[in-house]
Amino acid sequence: MSQDTNGTLESVTAKSTWSVSAVTAGLLAVIISYAGPLAIFFQAAHTAHVGNDVVASWVWSISMGGAVSGLTLSWWLKQPIITAWSAPGTALLVTLFPGMPVSDAIGAYIVAGACILALGLSGLFDQITKRIPQGIACGMMAGILFQFGTNVFKSVAINPWLAFGMLGSYLVFRRWAVRYCLILVLAFGCVLAIALGLTHFDTVSLRVTHPVFTLPTWSWQSTIGLAVPCLS
Repeated sequence: MSQDTNGTLESVTAKSTWSVSAVTAGLLAVIISYAGPLAIFFQAAHTAHVGNDVVASWVWSISMGGAVSGLTLSWWLKQPIITAWSAPGTALLVTLFPGMPVSDAIGAYIVAGACILALGLSGLFDQITKRIPQGIACGMMAGILFQFGTNVFKSVAINPWLAFGMLGSYLVFRRWAVRYCLILVLAFGCVLAIALGLTHFDTVSLRVTHPVFTLPTWSWQSTIGLAVPCLS
């Protein structure tokens, strides 16, 4: 009788785990954490003047790394965990390229990742973050993202229909669909771009992505200019 009861409980738990709301929440979290920094990442890659094969390799490594680490940590810790790259850290690359070599930027990211891992394993991360005033952290993020806010006015001059259309959709969806606002704005922007003839799918070709190895290098400039802000 106890075995039947345990089996019933396990069945109910399995059914409740795979609910529509849980899948929707996970999908939204992935799209929001993935699509936002990805758009900034493409701008950073364009500023660095790297080839399409290198850009595809970066996207492949970020996607596969996030997928494997997210699945592993969620399964191991029994709680939803999504690993994604930092939007402010990606935006910082736009200001540093092309003055900083790509290999130096990779080295700085390795240093930042090693420091974050060491802080997490040591248990000092919470103590350090509590000692940093929230105003300083917010000011650093605002300074990094400020140029993207001002670029809205440039986009209005280049393509007013698309810029005002997405701004208007954001105001509407922010009022009536807060939870799905970013997804709806992204979908509306894609549809509007297609309707305005701004997309060129004839130049797009699907190919298998092959990782491109870039030997990382280290310098004080990249460590202070990129690794340290990423830690903040």
